[in-house]
Parts: sequence; structure tokens; C-alpha cells
Amino acid sequence: MAHTPFTELLQQDLASLETNLRDLLAPHLSKKDHLSLLNLACGRGDETGVLAKLLSEKSKSSHLQGLDIRAAEIDQANCRWKDELQKTKEQNTSVDFITHRGDRLLDLTEIGTPDIAFLRHQNYWNDKPVWTQIFDQALERLNDDGLLVITSYFDKEHELATEALTNLGAIQVGSIINPNSRTLSDAPGKSVDKHLAIFKKTSA
Repeated sequence: MAHTPFTELLQQDLASLETNLRDLLAPHLSKKDHLSLLNLACGRGDETGVLAKLLSEKSKSSHLQGLDIRAAEIDQANCRWKDELQKTKEQNTSVDFITHRGDRLLDLTEIGTPDIAFLRHQNYWNDKPVWTQIFDQALERLNDDGLLVITSYFDKEHELATEALTNLGAIQVGSIINPNSRTLSDAPGKSVDKHLAIFKKTSA
């Protein structure tokens, strides 16, 4: 079953994601005048409202940039969120969404050096070399104190992604098993945001 924006199940998933991300980020993200976040493989950006809220709690202003290779979904995200955030308390968060490959981040000078890179439902075992490159370039793009956050559908895929990031030099500083993860029927063992993990760019 596909879930369009604002369906009940989707909103429950996002409420759980918000709680878990807040707990995961709290020990590692200090308040700043400005924060930036890069949402990789963002699709139509359903989680944008959650991310904007979390950024607004930690900064006076923020910028959220989404990136995906699917142009139709990027168009949906731009049409929805640029107007929608202006109607909420997250008016201090600017957003834009770009059609681009996640494994070619270094080609995009306009994304700068974000404070946070976010990958919801990373898909590491679909194409390990490509996703290793996405992880590597995301880490390289981050500022020196940057954080990378992933969520995963599957136990084993999360384990493999965590191992790949560690091999790239990332330092895992936190993880959560989502107690409210919603089981999906399209694959055995698959559930929404089943695992979350946070990494520092370096050990410094």
C-alpha cells in the first residue's frame, strides 16, 4: 500500500522518527546560530517537516537541502515544502531540493559543508559499491564537526551499512532500535526506520 502525505500510518511513522532522531542527536548537536542539513535519497521528502522542526530547536536559522535522482519526486518536494514550512513555526528553515546522484556529491559545490547528512532507509545492499561511494562523499562533504545519520529497514542491511561507514573512518556515537517500527509486508524482516545510527566524521 502506498502512503501519500498525511495518511495516518505515515504520520505515525514520522512521529516515531521525530522522537528517535531527537534522542539520537541531543548529545551530539549543540545549539548554533545556523545549521544546515543534507537529506540524501530524499524522494518526495516526507520527513522534511520533522527535520525542519529538529533544526529549528537547535538554531536561529537553518537550511535543509534534499537530493534524489528521481526528478518527479524532487518536483513534488519543492512544490510542497517551500510553501508549507512558511505556514508553520519552522519559518526560519529554508529548503530546496535538487535532482542529482548521491554518489556524485563532490560535483555539487552549492551544497557546501553541511552540519548533518541524513539518509533515511539507506539501501546499502542494493548496490554496495554505489552506496559506499555515497557514504564516502557524504562524509567528505560534512564540516569538520559534522554528523551523519542513517535509518534502515532491515537488521542485516543496517549491520552492513554500519560496517561500511566504520571502514570509511566514521565513528559511530549512537544507535537506537525503534520500538515502534511498523512492519511492512513486501519483504521478510522489513519495517519502517527499524534501526537508527549516528556517526561523527572523525574521532576529533
